[in-house]
Amino acid sequence: MRQSDGAGCMAVSNDAVPARLISRGLRIQSITSLLLAGGLWPVGPVAAYSSMFGSLAAFIPSLFFALVVTRKFGPDSAAFLRTALMAEVVKILLTALLCMAVFIWVKPLAAGWFFTGMAATIFSGRLGLLFRA
Repeated sequence: MRQSDGAGCMAVSNDAVPARLISRGLRIQSITSLLLAGGLWPVGPVAAYSSMFGSLAAFIPSLFFALVVTRKFGPDSAAFLRTALMAEVVKILLTALLCMAVFIWVKPLAAGWFFTGMAATIFSGRLGLLFRA
């Protein structure tokens, strides 16, 4: 949200900054996932879709966490921390469930590329938060 500082200049409120950073992190994660899967297509379709499933197993829980936690940004730090803790627990459980589902129902699966996609998605999101643009 933008607010006027009285002199006619618009300033970005504190609530918009974390949401913008989270949005950028998720955008970087999705771009990394697509680039990795596209780059692996010449290696083989199993490698490409395995990395995409790994990326989704990391991205979907991160998206859930972001959607839940960004609504709690504000002055009440106790409510924010309580929400962040619960969202993190659900994120870990959701990640485990997605990994189990992929390993049970997706055949053939290249496990190495699955975990490569997962790691690339997680780390690209963290690195994206380090660089301010």
